[in-house]
Amino acid sequence: MTDYLHPLPALYKAAGREMPVFETVPPEQLSPVARRLLVHAGDMTSKLEEFYHDDMLLRVLQREHTETHYRREVLLCCAKTMLPVEYGAIEISLDAFEEPLRSQIIEARLPLGGLLNKYKIRYGSEPHAFLRVAPCGRLQELFSLAQPQTLFGRSNRLISASGVVLAQIVEVLRPV
Repeated sequence: MTDYLHPLPALYKAAGREMPVFETVPPEQLSPVARRLLVHAGDMTSKLEEFYHDDMLLRVLQREHTETHYRREVLLCCAKTMLPVEYGAIEISLDAFEEPLRSQIIEARLPLGGLLNKYKIRYGSEPHAFLRVAPCGRLQELFSLAQPQTLFGRSNRLISASGVVLAQIVEVLRPV
Protein backbone atom coordinates (compact mmCIF):
# COMPACT_ATOMS: atom_id res chain seq x y z
CA MET A 1 0.00 0.00 0.00
CA THR A 2 2.81 2.46 0.67
CA ASP A 3 3.68 2.54 -3.07
CA TYR A 4 0.32 4.22 -3.63
CA LEU A 5 1.03 6.74 -0.90
CA HIS A 6 4.48 7.85 -2.07
CA PRO A 7 5.81 10.39 -1.02
CA LEU A 8 3.47 10.80 1.95
CA PRO A 9 5.11 8.26 4.33
CA ALA A 10 8.54 9.90 3.94
CA LEU A 11 7.14 13.36 4.70
CA TYR A 12 5.21 12.12 7.73
CA LYS A 13 8.26 10.25 9.02
CA ALA A 14 10.50 13.32 8.59
CA ALA A 15 8.00 15.35 10.65
CA GLY A 16 7.67 12.60 13.29
CA ARG A 17 3.93 12.21 12.69
CA GLU A 18 1.78 9.10 12.56
CA MET A 19 0.21 8.36 9.17
CA PRO A 20 -3.56 8.65 8.71
CA VAL A 21 -5.31 5.39 7.80
CA PHE A 22 -5.83 5.08 4.03
CA GLU A 23 -7.66 2.38 2.09
CA THR A 24 -8.02 2.00 -1.66
CA VAL A 25 -11.56 2.04 -3.00
CA PRO A 26 -13.13 1.74 -6.46
CA PRO A 27 -14.28 5.08 -7.92
CA GLU A 28 -17.93 4.09 -7.36
CA GLN A 29 -17.33 4.27 -3.57
CA LEU A 30 -16.23 7.91 -3.69
CA SER A 31 -18.79 10.56 -2.81
CA PRO A 32 -20.40 12.11 -5.93
CA VAL A 33 -18.43 15.36 -5.52
CA ALA A 34 -15.17 13.50 -4.86
CA ARG A 35 -15.76 11.35 -7.94
CA ARG A 36 -16.30 14.49 -10.05
CA LEU A 37 -13.09 16.08 -8.72
CA LEU A 38 -10.85 12.99 -8.65
CA VAL A 39 -11.79 10.67 -11.51
CA HIS A 40 -10.18 12.33 -14.54
CA ALA A 41 -6.88 12.47 -16.41
CA GLY A 42 -6.20 16.18 -15.85
CA ASP A 43 -4.57 18.22 -13.13
CA MET A 44 -6.29 18.93 -9.82
CA THR A 45 -5.49 22.65 -9.87
CA SER A 46 -7.70 23.25 -12.92
CA LYS A 47 -10.49 20.99 -11.58
CA LEU A 48 -10.51 22.76 -8.21
CA GLU A 49 -10.44 26.23 -9.81
CA GLU A 50 -13.40 25.28 -12.00
CA PHE A 51 -15.35 23.74 -9.10
CA TYR A 52 -14.73 26.57 -6.61
CA HIS A 53 -14.78 29.40 -9.23
CA ASP A 54 -11.53 30.72 -7.78
CA ASP A 55 -7.78 30.59 -8.30
CA MET A 56 -5.79 28.17 -6.16
CA LEU A 57 -2.95 29.33 -3.94
CA LEU A 58 -0.28 27.07 -2.52
CA ARG A 59 0.46 26.90 1.22
CA VAL A 60 3.59 24.85 1.89
CA LEU A 61 3.53 22.90 5.15
CA GLN A 62 6.85 21.09 4.72
CA ARG A 63 9.46 20.66 2.00
CA GLU A 64 12.74 18.95 1.23
CA HIS A 65 14.77 18.56 -1.91
CA THR A 66 17.89 17.25 -3.56
CA GLU A 67 19.31 18.20 -6.96
CA THR A 68 16.95 15.77 -8.69
CA HIS A 69 13.80 15.59 -6.53
CA TYR A 70 11.63 18.03 -4.63
CA ARG A 71 9.09 16.84 -2.05
CA ARG A 72 6.53 19.00 -0.39
CA GLU A 73 3.43 18.73 1.73
CA VAL A 74 0.91 21.42 0.82
CA LEU A 75 -2.59 22.80 1.03
CA LEU A 76 -4.31 24.25 -2.01
CA CYS A 77 -6.48 27.16 -0.87
CA CYS A 78 -9.07 29.31 -2.60
CA ALA A 79 -7.48 32.71 -3.32
CA LYS A 80 -10.46 34.82 -2.23
CA THR A 81 -11.29 33.09 1.04
CA MET A 82 -8.09 31.12 1.82
CA LEU A 83 -10.34 28.08 2.38
CA PRO A 84 -8.12 24.96 2.25
CA VAL A 85 -9.71 22.61 -0.31
CA GLU A 86 -6.98 20.03 -0.97
CA TYR A 87 -4.16 18.51 1.04
CA GLY A 88 -1.32 17.13 -1.03
CA ALA A 89 2.02 15.38 -0.81
CA ILE A 90 4.07 15.55 -3.98
CA GLU A 91 7.47 14.46 -5.21
CA ILE A 92 8.55 16.33 -8.32
CA SER A 93 11.34 15.13 -10.64
CA LEU A 94 13.33 18.35 -10.98
CA ASP A 95 15.56 16.98 -13.72
CA ALA A 96 12.46 16.76 -15.96
CA PHE A 97 12.24 20.58 -16.06
CA GLU A 98 14.34 23.37 -17.54
CA GLU A 99 14.91 26.79 -16.01
CA PRO A 100 13.07 29.06 -15.19
CA LEU A 101 10.29 26.53 -14.51
CA ARG A 102 12.51 24.48 -12.18
CA SER A 103 13.21 27.54 -10.01
CA GLN A 104 9.51 28.43 -9.90
CA ILE A 105 8.69 24.90 -8.74
CA ILE A 106 11.17 25.25 -5.86
CA GLU A 107 9.85 28.76 -5.02
CA ALA A 108 6.49 27.05 -4.37
CA ARG A 109 4.29 30.05 -5.05
CA LEU A 110 1.96 28.27 -7.50
CA PRO A 111 0.69 24.67 -7.66
CA LEU A 112 2.57 22.41 -10.09
CA GLY A 113 -0.50 21.99 -12.34
CA GLY A 114 -0.82 25.74 -12.65
CA LEU A 115 2.86 26.09 -13.58
CA LEU A 116 2.67 23.30 -16.16
CA ASN A 117 -0.35 24.97 -17.73
CA LYS A 118 1.31 28.41 -17.62
CA TYR A 119 4.38 27.06 -19.44
CA LYS A 120 2.23 25.04 -21.85
CA ILE A 121 3.92 21.76 -20.89
CA ARG A 122 2.09 18.79 -22.44
CA TYR A 123 1.36 16.16 -19.81
CA GLY A 124 -1.22 13.68 -18.64
CA SER A 125 -2.47 12.49 -15.32
CA GLU A 126 -2.49 8.79 -14.36
CA PRO A 127 -4.52 8.17 -11.20
CA HIS A 128 -3.62 4.67 -9.98
CA ALA A 129 -5.63 4.46 -6.77
CA PHE A 130 -8.62 6.18 -5.24
CA LEU A 131 -8.52 6.55 -1.49
CA ARG A 132 -10.78 6.72 1.52
CA VAL A 133 -9.05 8.41 4.45
CA ALA A 134 -10.17 7.71 8.00
CA PRO A 135 -10.78 10.85 10.05
CA CYS A 136 -7.62 12.06 11.76
CA GLY A 137 -6.88 15.05 13.95
CA ARG A 138 -4.23 16.59 11.70
CA LEU A 139 -6.30 16.62 8.51
CA GLN A 140 -9.34 17.76 10.49
CA GLU A 141 -7.26 20.67 11.81
CA LEU A 142 -5.72 21.53 8.41
CA PHE A 143 -9.18 21.65 6.81
CA SER A 144 -10.68 23.48 9.86
CA LEU A 145 -13.39 20.84 10.24
CA ALA A 146 -15.59 21.02 13.34
CA GLN A 147 -15.85 17.23 13.59
CA PRO A 148 -14.04 14.20 12.15
CA GLN A 149 -15.17 13.25 8.64
CA THR A 150 -14.16 10.58 6.17
CA LEU A 151 -12.10 12.12 3.38
CA PHE A 152 -11.48 11.01 -0.19
CA GLY A 153 -8.43 11.32 -2.40
CA ARG A 154 -6.29 9.74 -5.04
CA SER A 155 -2.78 8.61 -5.76
CA ASN A 156 -1.65 10.08 -9.03
CA ARG A 157 1.29 10.54 -11.39
CA LEU A 158 1.83 13.35 -13.85
CA ILE A 159 3.47 12.04 -17.03
CA SER A 160 5.10 14.10 -19.80
CA ALA A 161 4.09 13.68 -23.43
CA SER A 162 7.28 11.59 -23.87
CA GLY A 163 6.38 9.27 -20.95
CA VAL A 164 8.65 10.73 -18.25
CA VAL A 165 7.19 10.76 -14.72
CA LEU A 166 7.08 14.44 -13.74
CA ALA A 167 5.57 13.97 -10.28
CA GLN A 168 3.98 11.48 -7.90
CA ILE A 169 1.18 12.88 -5.79
CA VAL A 170 -1.26 11.97 -3.04
CA GLU A 171 -4.24 14.35 -3.11
CA VAL A 172 -6.91 14.48 -0.38
CA LEU A 173 -10.02 16.65 -0.73
CA ARG A 174 -11.80 18.74 1.84
CA PRO A 175 -15.37 17.45 2.29
CA VAL A 176 -17.94 19.45 0.30
